[in-house]
Amino acid sequence: MRFQLNLKVDRHVFGNKLPINYQYELSAWIYRIIAQGDRLYAEWLHQNGYADKHRNFRLFVFSNIFSPGIKYENDRLILHSDKASFYLSLLPEKSTEAFIKGIFKEQVFTLGDRVSKVQFSVQQVELIPPPDFTNSFVFKTLSPVVVSVGQENRQHARYVNPDEKDYGLLIINNLIEKYKVFYNKTFDGDTNYQFELVSPFRSKLIRIKAGTKEETQVRGFVYTFRLAADKELLKVMYEAGMGEKGSLGFGCVECQNLSR
Repeated sequence: MRFQLNLKVDRHVFGNKLPINYQYELSAWIYRIIAQGDRLYAEWLHQNGYADKHRNFRLFVFSNIFSPGIKYENDRLILHSDKASFYLSLLPEKSTEAFIKGIFKEQVFTLGDRVSKVQFSVQQVELIPPPDFTNSFVFKTLSPVVVSVGQENRQHARYVNPDEKDYGLLIINNLIEKYKVFYNKTFDGDTNYQFELVSPFRSKLIRIKAGTKEETQVRGFVYTFRLAADKELLKVMYEAGMGEKGSLGFGCVECQNLSR
């Protein structure tokens, strides 16, 4: 289930310069809002079959922040408009609309670092109707897609380019694993797939916890692509993200024919 959070940029509070590495802070805010209402949170998890995973909820993905006339200035984003938005997608469906609209309504939050920050306020939470999923779609990335191979500690992991031979297989295997975790059952659908780049890809290096001792770097890619696969896997990709680190704002995609 996907939502568009429409924001007001409160430029008079701190200004309009946002660090380009805001993904971790936005992820932490989303998780905090979802988890802050213990009763509603527990009820929602239970209704969606996740009562035993209360402390490990990571079933969401979100897009980059979009704003009219947004500009890059070194390591800053300049928000010239007082309007902004981003997409938030969650795989659970039962009672999700009321839950999400209720907890995010009129929330105020700040993203930034010691150099600059921006205060936002949520003006509207809008439900986005899902696509009528078939077995083939053209998609566009709304945030960088991260795919890697190698050691789990990432010290020797290698980030895979979208034009490499096994890229599509890694994407499908990741979706099958998400399906298994989310639905608590083995995927028994069609595992055949066809992945095709429709546009050139661009590399994005994102710093997580930028400026701290825990800072790490993650490389993702943005592009447009066609994926033919079982429609259940396409649904998982649309609602829970493509590739790794969805809950940190990586791998959010939209159907190209439904693009903004």
